[in-house]
Amino acid sequence: TIHIGDTLVPRAVEAIRLLKACGVKVKFLTNTSKTSRRRLLGQLRKLGFDEGCMKEGDIMTSVVAARNYLMDKNLKAYCLTEEAVMDDLKEIDGKNMIGEERGAVLIGLAPSMLNYHKMNEAFRILGKEDTELVAIHRSKYFRDGDGQLSLGPGPFVAALEEASGKKAHVIGKPSSSFYAAALADLECDAKNCVMIGDDIIGDIEGAKKEGIATILVRTGKFLIKDEENKTIKPDVIVDSVVEAVDWIVGEEYDTDNEEAILKDMEVEGEGEPPLSPREEKMVKEIQSLRHQLKAM
Repeated sequence: TIHIGDTLVPRAVEAIRLLKACGVKVKFLTNTSKTSRRRLLGQLRKLGFDEGCMKEGDIMTSVVAARNYLMDKNLKAYCLTEEAVMDDLKEIDGKNMIGEERGAVLIGLAPSMLNYHKMNEAFRILGKEDTELVAIHRSKYFRDGDGQLSLGPGPFVAALEEASGKKAHVIGKPSSSFYAAALADLECDAKNCVMIGDDIIGDIEGAKKEGIATILVRTGKFLIKDEENKTIKPDVIVDSVVEAVDWIVGEEYDTDNEEAILKDMEVEGEGEPPLSPREEKMVKEIQSLRHQLKAM
């Protein structure tokens, strides 16, 4: 939605800055399971998302949610995950354990791990009583760094389900628990939230089931057929996160009117003395950012 690998969606940084300037709470929900949250933040920093635009706590990953789920159940897992993500999984990693000590198999997007030998090891662990199959997410495909679609972990999750006879517990989008955790963290009701995403299943269907308004963007893993989906209907479809943010801000704020901005942001304006320097700066920043987006 905001980047594909090391390529930034044009003007995405400015769009997020505008939301923040308007006082909108922002949470970045990601199913990314090839890298840790810390490394992901470092990658986004290089793309221009500075501290004022995005903090580590603003990012909610399905990897961290999976770790928390396994920790709550006091389970160690055989991890079919990339080494780059293990910073977030060390508390539940059962790599050095054998036999009955490993109570789960955790699977994510892990090209170097999803081979016959590793999958067979996972299958054998799942053959033991009371072991659990946990999927960080089960997306069928994703938009790779070369711009092409590549296999996601979903087909490999399905293979383990078929072979073991066990149903996977799915952690990330579109699971209800993942969205519920995000809403709790934001301290926000679903009716007051908007989900911007490029995944018709994970982002749009998942959010709609929780009563969250949705905006589908034509970037990332978006496919033309998504617009023609007869069962999953986003509330709005736009070209990118930039237009999505402009739509949100346009719905909530009259950015050409100082009094309207201050009223929407719960800052006293009408009938009061002239704007304070802080209020003037706030108004000018919002107006400037929105005009920049329109002009670029």
